[in-house]
Amino acid sequence: MSDKRYVLLGPPGAGKGTQAEKLCGELKIPHLATGDLLRAAVANQTPVGLEVKPFMESGRLVPDEVVINVLMEAIETAKKKKLSGYVLDGFPRTFRQAEALEKVLKKRKEKIDLVILIDTPDEVIQERLSTRRSCPDPLCGAVYNIKSKPPKKANVCDLCGKQLVIRSDDQPETIRVRQKQYWHDTAPLVDFYERRGNLCHVPGDGSLEEVAELILQAAQTGIRRKAPRK
Repeated sequence: MSDKRYVLLGPPGAGKGTQAEKLCGELKIPHLATGDLLRAAVANQTPVGLEVKPFMESGRLVPDEVVINVLMEAIETAKKKKLSGYVLDGFPRTFRQAEALEKVLKKRKEKIDLVILIDTPDEVIQERLSTRRSCPDPLCGAVYNIKSKPPKKANVCDLCGKQLVIRSDDQPETIRVRQKQYWHDTAPLVDFYERRGNLCHVPGDGSLEEVAELILQAAQTGIRRKAPRK
């Protein structure tokens, strides 16, 4: 069981959610995925859940400070179970969010120990997103891949039974736009963690198992791999 705190970064389609689940299973620490935490807060009708429900139902972005409150709530729950380590997946996404998270953790005398960036070529991302299917229910939000992570029943969500769809932002014509937007928003965030000396680059173009092994090695050794020269 690890007492370290990790962040997984990577573009849409890099496999952050799947890799976070694998890493947490190996290290026996909680997987704090912001989307899952927000949906759980809504389902459990917590004070934060009641606050975010209108945002999620309307498809609007949940304010940063609210997302951080949800994360802190989940971290406190983990601590009560004697779990001090965790993996953050889906937050932070921008420089502003990283600053806000660091400020909150600093007050708690905590920090992020390692940030793992899953470096994945654009062409690999495009192929993965073209085979991704999603549950249309915003309060479920399950994501599948018809090649690497298919649902038990073809085109049907395992969790809520709704018909799976290709999200509008997973359409081929929008994938390139999403990639450009991701790197526009995330480049400052990558620099933010590189300056703090806790960013590790892991190649994401291998198989699911190969990438998982590299991520686990990075988490266990703390080795900071730099971005490959181009």
